[in-house]
Amino acid sequence: MQIILQCNMKYLLFTIGISVIILFIISSYNLFGFQDYSFTRMWGSKGSGEAEFNYPHSIAINNVGDVYVTDEKNHRVQQFGPDGTFIRMWGSKGSGDGQLISPEGIDVDSFGNIYVADIGNKRVQKFTGNGTFITKWGSEGLDNGQFSRHAHGIDIDQSNNVYVVDRFNNRVQKFTNNGTFVTKWGSEGTGDGQFNEPHSSAVDHHDNVYVSDMKNLRIQKFTGNGTFITKWGSNGSGNSQFREPAGIATDSSGNVYVVDKMNSNIQKFTGNGTFITKWGSNGNNEGEISGAEDLDVDSYGKVYVVDSGNSRIQEFIPK
Repeated sequence: MQIILQCNMKYLLFTIGISVIILFIISSYNLFGFQDYSFTRMWGSKGSGEAEFNYPHSIAINNVGDVYVTDEKNHRVQQFGPDGTFIRMWGSKGSGDGQLISPEGIDVDSFGNIYVADIGNKRVQKFTGNGTFITKWGSEGLDNGQFSRHAHGIDIDQSNNVYVVDRFNNRVQKFTNNGTFVTKWGSEGTGDGQFNEPHSSAVDHHDNVYVSDMKNLRIQKFTGNGTFITKWGSNGSGNSQFREPAGIATDSSGNVYVVDKMNSNIQKFTGNGTFITKWGSNGNNEGEISGAEDLDVDSYGKVYVVDSGNSRIQEFIPK
């Protein structure tokens, strides 16, 4: 009887040990960068009709999964369902309310309102989710609430504050959702909190702000008021290296995604900059990208990439 109990105990301990090893392998698969993403669908082509693009630039996803894309050289915004079905579009070239010149950055607040960086008009415009004009703010200059010729990335925090990456002024500006100036940070340089042509920003659920510091080939992380926290990245094509970090996004777990325009890939990091995985290569086949400008992540973890050079949107899911 004692021998049988000893054998059963050894078998139980062996089984527990194997289970622990399996769980460690599964967790390591995600933690150390072995997780992979697979292509699921794409939509769009070159043109000026519905679901056609002339250099799609930036993307935002609302709380029901609808996808908004700034169609830069068609001077408009297009809205799609989660599966890429065309819903509507709005905008035309001009400087009037609701008109746009080369729109780039875009984001959506918790009420479903849409904010667009109208770079040709050096302003931000706010719309309802169906494209009805609400308000606008901004002009060209260096003062608070003014922008360079490239008011670029836009992102919204949990309180619906609006962060605008003011690219050639090398700073980030923060506003209320009606355009009242709150604060700003950044200057030209390579030090902590300085920028060299920043591209985009992303805000996590703790209101930390991540900025793709494009020409400094790095990502910087700040508090919502601009206090520097950390940075990562260097020049190259390896893990955690960039040649032109552009669009940036966060998911519900606080992970950070960066599309590297010149390396034609997407890299995923923890919120503190630890590399997790990357995917993508240059080309025009499924899963390949060319000159991609932006990306976003929906509530299910699906990653939508603005494949700008190929005039299309691509969707990826974790395997």
